[in-house]
Amino acid sequence: MKHVIFLFTALLMTQLGSANNLPQDGEGLIKAKAKELTKKYTAELGLEAGQMADFEQTIAGYLLKKSKIGKMNLSPADKTVMLKQLNGQENEDMAALLHKGQYKKYLKAKMKLQP
Repeated sequence: MKHVIFLFTALLMTQLGSANNLPQDGEGLIKAKAKELTKKYTAELGLEAGQMADFEQTIAGYLLKKSKIGKMNLSPADKTVMLKQLNGQENEDMAALLHKGQYKKYLKAKMKLQP
């Protein structure tokens, strides 16, 4: 099982590349969704001005990765495994970006804003 998870992680990283490389065709939609989510999270978490740009960029990167996973020709079970791994990575990045209290609120708000 560990080999399967490692394989999917390697595939994910190979297929998705960097979070900063947004494709031209979906760039506007992803940026708009990230901006909308950032506003909602700001109301919930009380994001500071310095956090907002990094938060929005992180959200946009993970929205792009989730979209690419959805478009991959994989079984639903494989996609679920990859999305769970990606969710864990996203949570780690957010934990590094947010203060401890904000992070706890983020986890609760994420269930509501990004089910």
